[in-house]
Amino acid sequence: MVRCLSWALPLLIVLNITENTFGKKPNIILIVGDDVGQGDIPTYFDSSAVKMPNIDSLADEGLVFTDTHSTPLCAPSRYVLLSGNYQHRGRIAKGTWSIFQNHNQFRGQQKSIASALRDGAGYHTAIFGKWHLGGKVPTIPQGVVDRNRPISSSQHDWTLPLGDGPQDVGFDTSYITSEGIQRGPYSFFRDGYLEQADDIGAFKYWGIGEYLMPHGHSVIREAGEGTRTWDSSAYNMILVNETKAFIEDHLAERPNDPFFIDFSLGSVHLPHSPPDFYMDGTPVAGVYPDAPHLSMLLEMDKVVGSIISLVKEKEIEEDTMIIFTSDNGGLNPDNTKGKLDRGHKSGGSLRGHKGMIYEGGHRVPMIIRHAGILPKGERRDHLLSLSDIYATLCELAGIQPPNKSSGQDSVSFLDYAKTGEENGLRQSLGNWQYVTNVFKSDSLRRGNMKVIRNNLSSSIELYDLDKDLSESKNLSSDIRYDSLIKSMLDALDQVGPCPRNAAGKFRITDERGNLSRVGCEWFAEKRKKRCRLVKKGKKKCPRICGRHNTFCNVLS
Repeated sequence: MVRCLSWALPLLIVLNITENTFGKKPNIILIVGDDVGQGDIPTYFDSSAVKMPNIDSLADEGLVFTDTHSTPLCAPSRYVLLSGNYQHRGRIAKGTWSIFQNHNQFRGQQKSIASALRDGAGYHTAIFGKWHLGGKVPTIPQGVVDRNRPISSSQHDWTLPLGDGPQDVGFDTSYITSEGIQRGPYSFFRDGYLEQADDIGAFKYWGIGEYLMPHGHSVIREAGEGTRTWDSSAYNMILVNETKAFIEDHLAERPNDPFFIDFSLGSVHLPHSPPDFYMDGTPVAGVYPDAPHLSMLLEMDKVVGSIISLVKEKEIEEDTMIIFTSDNGGLNPDNTKGKLDRGHKSGGSLRGHKGMIYEGGHRVPMIIRHAGILPKGERRDHLLSLSDIYATLCELAGIQPPNKSSGQDSVSFLDYAKTGEENGLRQSLGNWQYVTNVFKSDSLRRGNMKVIRNNLSSSIELYDLDKDLSESKNLSSDIRYDSLIKSMLDALDQVGPCPRNAAGKFRITDERGNLSRVGCEWFAEKRKKRCRLVKKGKKKCPRICGRHNTFCNVLS
């Protein structure tokens, strides 16, 4: 059953930085906006056409982080956030997006932050909203997955839970859609199980279009199956109610345990379908005529306010920290009816937008508030990654990451948040851009310098972000930077999905069992066969034989 709508909230993290007098560890609520750029938030560039009193209050009472980075796209960023790893350490370099891919993005012994907190520190864990980390549709014995009929196909067995879903990576409770509001199945999964699966009459095939529903106009951009009650305009309010119910149940049943909530909004991903009214009766749709993107941002602020109010109402404000962030940069103005957005700039002064390697594609807002524990009204300007949240929460909970494959690219910033002292923080950060199955470009930050490498054209760009945040002056042609560029590209190769192939020849035992001296070109001749039979190929020739060779084949 869908919880009755009473109020809504955006993507946040809530956590308590110190144990209370009973020794309880801090609560953590993680709220993640979808496609929200720094320019969408007034406190960053003053480029937002939407007033956000609740997010402003969060910033005034907490910390604003100005140099935090995701990946350029949402699915890989969600893995980065939950795993503490660069995206290519997961199963697929570009990320795992769909429940039709037979797995999620986590590999081997990798543990999510939810698993680490639950198993290592006794947290009660939950996720609400957009999943977007893959999974496996359950089938009958020898059944074949039917992508066109995910719900109604006789090949699928929805008496079973979604495989590789939230319940398999550390979440005790979940209420999710596989890909937010952007595509089907347009149905919620509760604790892994397809809601209303026992009533085939509860589902229908939704064609592309707008549909008048109880809370507004629901929009379908990609046709597909879903529940008859699907309403994209109610999505965020539903999540708010689920979060409210979880916290109430938790406080009644497990009051001495901490909780961790990952709250993943549908806002402001397309399709933009704001509700007619928010839970408190405030008008939303139409407040910004012909600019539904702005109305969605308005609703997002209302959602943040709902979470803040909930924490205060339940008298857990001193036990709870709130972190607001996003999964990638803001939307391309061409996709938001930009000329009608009243001068609104989702990227503020940043170049680019979602999907791009420039700062506007992956520099995201992050605001953290914890009353009485963290400073109020201060800014933090050091380079951070969403992956750093993993180590930070582990330190907050008094635990270590569970193993070497988890939190590999995570550096705690807990002391930095408290004191502003920059000791022990990361000094560099890689980022990677994929377009379909092509590894298009990558970049490395080192202090204020940023190098970008276009892998299709072999062109190089270099920017000094302290002097040129908008990335308008390419310094790469200046010979004074040649050694710096080489050093940064070498470092980028070391941490990226495509380490350099070994030069020259090396000894192997070939596919016939003979000792030989070969170079990587030998593996390239019969890549599938030789890489499979000769184990040394993976180590010596990763761009040919490595598990990400599909993306690395554009590289020399």
